[in-house]
Amino acid sequence: MSAKALQACMDRHLEHVAMVFVLDEELGMRHGLSWTDFVLLTVLEAAGGAAPATKLAHSLHTPASRLLQRLLPLEKIGLVERTADGDGKRCVKLRLQGRRMLREARDTAENACAS
Repeated sequence: MSAKALQACMDRHLEHVAMVFVLDEELGMRHGLSWTDFVLLTVLEAAGGAAPATKLAHSLHTPASRLLQRLLPLEKIGLVERTADGDGKRCVKLRLQGRRMLREARDTAENACAS
């Protein structure tokens, strides 16, 4: 990798981190969510509101163990639930309260991204 390409990667990373900081602040203050939580809920909604945990982890490009760490607090506050399907595989479902929270948080995220 050339120095110019490396610098371009660094610049993109710093822009990304700055935007995530703003989104974490806005979503956290208004909805008690992080940007990572918002992305997880959005991906789950896009999957029809439910997905096998392994598929969800793959979609989020995260290890299953890290997904579990993200899910536990969301489950505790009633936004998602983890269930076992007929084969004993874990499935994650977006609960009604999670859909409502996501809908409200989407406006906040859209406004933060627009500024």
